[in-house]
Amino acid sequence: MNSLRTKTTATAIRICRRHVSSSTKSAAASKATTSTESPSTTKKRENLDPAQNRDKFLVGNPHPVSNLRPVLYPIPANESKEDRLFRENRERVDAFNQNFWVNNNAMFNKAKAEYEEKIRAQNGNQPVTTDELSVFYKDFLDKAYERQLNYNKQWWIENISLLLPAAKAAVRKWTSRSS
Repeated sequence: MNSLRTKTTATAIRICRRHVSSSTKSAAASKATTSTESPSTTKKRENLDPAQNRDKFLVGNPHPVSNLRPVLYPIPANESKEDRLFRENRERVDAFNQNFWVNNNAMFNKAKAEYEEKIRAQNGNQPVTTDELSVFYKDFLDKAYERQLNYNKQWWIENISLLLPAAKAAVRKWTSRSS
């Protein structure tokens, strides 16, 4: 049991260190991209107005809390019933995924901020170390285990439920091309 706890703590420390280093890198990268943005990049973004480009897949910037990139699926002018059903089901599954991760990440951020505040109060406003954060990460993951398990089960069910509408849409496209 003690060996398992040591391995789990070591894993949590590695995750924490990766998170800290990736946060620093992504913050630096976002500052660099915003300061070096060219006028042509701005024009390209302006051309991606969803109302004008509903014949293309559009992928947006990551959501600030869930970190998921929203997708706008194309709505062709000659959209069949099967295509519409498949598109709507994909949008429903995307919304399910988005809602879960917004709630999960909001809980995580709130719990992490409270934990960091508690640790800073105990340590006299010293920065929180990665070892201290690894304890929080492990505790949070242990508490969230059941919720994550239920999410994963539901996520698989939702994705498998997309197979039939996708197959119907593909068969309809295939038969309409051959006739």
